[in-house]
Amino acid sequence: MPKNQGRRKNYFIKKKFQANFFLKFAGLLVSEAALIGALFVYVSRGTLTAAYRGLDFTIEKTSSYFLGDLLVIVCIVGAAIGVMGVFIFMFLSHRIGGALYRFEKTLEDARNGNLSQRVRLRKTDELHDMNTQFNVFLETMDARMAEMKREVEKGIAAAHSMLGDGHSVKMMEHLKQIKTQLEYFKTSK
Repeated sequence: MPKNQGRRKNYFIKKKFQANFFLKFAGLLVSEAALIGALFVYVSRGTLTAAYRGLDFTIEKTSSYFLGDLLVIVCIVGAAIGVMGVFIFMFLSHRIGGALYRFEKTLEDARNGNLSQRVRLRKTDELHDMNTQFNVFLETMDARMAEMKREVEKGIAAAHSMLGDGHSVKMMEHLKQIKTQLEYFKTSK
């Protein structure tokens, strides 16, 4: 298998999900910066700082003295974390978004009657536990539907070959088997 096979080239698969994820991350980053500033102002309330600025000796409120420097530090650290966060976000949201995309496509196939499809995720994708349970569900549905198809075929064959009373009993057995298989499914009606 070539090295690039199985890799997605498009990192924006579920754009709405990924954009929402990014906006929440950015909001968290801005909230963190505001909280740090507010905590600093709160902790430094009522304190004074005496320091030299160049050759001048000054005495100021601690929050006023450090607030400018604190804002610069918060902006630099926020920008650095933001840049790193964008890359982490892109890869993480891609691993989740790609998995969700595969689930949607497989559900669409199942809705259209193809129960033989399974969700196949890459090793690096998230949601592997859900993938396992979903595929077990599809395998169960596939097996039950296949059994119902076989029972229906037996019923049809029995109906075609009905020549006497013994054959109608055989057909009833097949129909009861179909009913038992169908009772497995819970429906809204």
